Amino acid sequence: MASLPEAAAEPALRQALDAAGLTPVADSGLEPDAPAQQRWIHGHRLFFALTQAAIVGLQDALAAPRGRSCGQGVQATHAFLRASAAAMRLTASFSRSAYEFVVRPSMEPPQHSAARFSGLWSADHRVLIARLRAWGAMHGEICMDSCKAHRRLLDVVDEVYAAHIGICERFVGDGPSLLGGSKNSLDTLGELARHRSRLL
Repeated sequence: MASLPEAAAEPALRQALDAAGLTPVADSGLEPDAPAQQRWIHGHRLFFALTQAAIVGLQDALAAPRGRSCGQGVQATHAFLRASAAAMRLTASFSRSAYEFVVRPSMEPPQHSAARFSGLWSADHRVLIARLRAWGAMHGEICMDSCKAHRRLLDVVDEVYAAHIGICERFVGDGPSLLGGSKNSLDTLGELARHRSRLL
């Protein structure tokens, strides 16, 4: 969990460690002034691990007796998704010029073999979306609209997308996304965020 030097001081990441029953790693293996590309890679590895943990939390919630589907599994999912948003912010804590001249070219041909590179290609991301949809459908059948667990999960999904949009705004501005879609990357991500909010 401490693959970024600042992670130990981030409350959301500490809560994720608690939810996973883990303790912080003393040596992160990454210095605070590590090159942008190294920070980008380490941060994404952390994000992927947190995505997998959120999936496990949702699986637990889906497998729980109907009266407890808003319990421990959803609470853990909330912690892991909050930590995901924090990981995004830490991952992108380098200059816009480093993104423009080093990081972004690494995700485009010829450095990357395929065009339109996107985290949406991730199998884990697809599973997370499917589990959120399944939990939302189950929740709609058994719980009241005023359910606090549902509201907190909606809020944290918004927080993850806000973190992603913040990275795009900082590095790309109103330029095009690697994913394609609108010529404005913020419009593309905003549309994705609106779709995701309907999952729950």
